[in-house]
Amino acid sequence: MDGPFDLTGRVALVTGGSRGLGRRMAEAFARHGADVMIASRKGDVCDRVAAELAAATGRTVVGRACHVGHWDELEALADA
Repeated sequence: MDGPFDLTGRVALVTGGSRGLGRRMAEAFARHGADVMIASRKGDVCDRVAAELAAATGRTVVGRACHVGHWDELEALADA
């Protein structure tokens, strides 16, 4: 994809990415060429949404359970 929003080769991390605005942001990043990791407290929902976005966009999208209010979970997310 060419243009000012070409994110090919980039990776986006979207917290709260399983629904609402976060999901829409994750989808937009993927549609503009980024691979995406979505994080939310509900791992099963993240996995489902990641699969849906990957199928819709052809990008690599992974889900990861993470509560951003817990430092140990944030550190694990950063290491992923």
